[in-house]
Amino acid sequence: MTSGAHSRFSHPAVLAAILALLAVIALAQSWNRWLDPIIDTGRDLYVTDQLTHGTKLYRDIRYQYPPLVPYAMAGMTALIGTSLAAFTAIGIAQSMAIALLLWVALQRIAGFAAAALFVTLSLAGASTWGANFVFPYAYAATIGMLFFVGALAGFVKERHGVAIALLVAASWCKIEYAFGAALVVAVLTIARRLRIPMAIGYVLAMVTSAAIAVAYFGPALRANVFAPSLTKGAIAQHFFRNVSGFADWPHTLSFALASAAAVALIAWLLRIESKLAVPAMILAAILFNSDAFFRGWAILQFVALLFALRERDTPMIYFAIFSIASTTRVALSVSPQWYGFALVVPTFALTAYVFFVSRFRSMWWLAIIVAICGRDLFEQHQRWALKQYPIVSSRGTFYDANADRAQILNELMRSVHGPTLSVMPEGTTINYFTRLPTPLTFHMFTPPETADPSVERAVLMELKSRRPVEIVVVSRDVSEYGFRGFGVDYDREIFAYALQNYRVERSWALPRFHAVLLRGR
Repeated sequence: MTSGAHSRFSHPAVLAAILALLAVIALAQSWNRWLDPIIDTGRDLYVTDQLTHGTKLYRDIRYQYPPLVPYAMAGMTALIGTSLAAFTAIGIAQSMAIALLLWVALQRIAGFAAAALFVTLSLAGASTWGANFVFPYAYAATIGMLFFVGALAGFVKERHGVAIALLVAASWCKIEYAFGAALVVAVLTIARRLRIPMAIGYVLAMVTSAAIAVAYFGPALRANVFAPSLTKGAIAQHFFRNVSGFADWPHTLSFALASAAAVALIAWLLRIESKLAVPAMILAAILFNSDAFFRGWAILQFVALLFALRERDTPMIYFAIFSIASTTRVALSVSPQWYGFALVVPTFALTAYVFFVSRFRSMWWLAIIVAICGRDLFEQHQRWALKQYPIVSSRGTFYDANADRAQILNELMRSVHGPTLSVMPEGTTINYFTRLPTPLTFHMFTPPETADPSVERAVLMELKSRRPVEIVVVSRDVSEYGFRGFGVDYDREIFAYALQNYRVERSWALPRFHAVLLRGR
């Protein structure tokens, strides 16, 4: 590429136009297909809607994350409504803000590369349910990441006060971000890249905000966010060992090492200007998908931190420590897929910095970036195309890939009358769509939430005292937690109570989905 051609290509207007085109493609091919009708996302839709009607978090409805995001969402939806279109606008707005912050932190080709990775891999990611930034499994993960990336940009631009404030905000979105923020502050202070008064300010802000939260929410805050079943329970630990990659560490570590070695080899070949560099780069572009490529950064991000500690005049330390801090939950499974779809965003920034700004910079790295982005967009197109069966509600219409589920949910929403409804084991999306609240504080009945015998007893007490008029039991695969099914090998007493005290109003059974509507006797 000639210098003139390179200059024209790297013009900010050209790069911004390409990013806009990528975002349009990602959104257009996934439009109204981001939402899973049963799993996770419905919790935020329902909780947000309830808060706008006066429900108090933790006291009236259980919630496993800190309180900032649900109340922020309630504030926004109080202005723009709680329709699917309103939530879509929020999801797209937060995504565009993250892409802009990545651009601000890096600029030019590096900023373009980081933003392009985010727009193509994360904005409308289709690797599994809720792994996208429009309707994510938890807005706490995506809005928290918005604050986290904002803090990264603040440090790079030497706006440390703004960065500290955003780290505090991120900490009140998700516990992982609180741990990550503390790690960032500690490392930057030890490395003398953050002044001690600023670090003290961060500690004081966290202590003050915690005191305010405890004063307002009382013991319910700790009982929800630090519920033993979600923090110490064997089921949750089993789940998070799988999420982190430690459950199968010989395989995940070997995978990460192989990926890291491939990237390091290409970097070395480029560094010595070997004739093998270009063929190696082309081969890697063909072989690497997004998952295989970013697995290696579980190792490379620590290598980058070691280089950064020796380079006092570069911002590499910010990119390295933010990447490490955000991916601690997925330490051996750093990937834009599944649970890490939000956590890996700072790794996009680190990758772009190493490839296009650091001593290892080379325009040839664009071959891998382009290949990964193009391949992922194509795979998303194939997956989103399967979602062609409409689910229609007063909140809006979206599309499902499961024809049986779409048919049953359409009929189910016309069959429930309330005025109260509990969905088991999971499906607060149905509460959101039907506008029927649950009288229970418990609204998710997956193994981590309710399989513990003491928690199941608490649920039974609520069922007996608050008695939802209707109960819907839906099929929900819980094998990811090591269980066969609700009422089969966990929560059997809850299921038995429902059968004894409610009559079957209607049932649906199709090969790929089934549901039962129960009404109180």
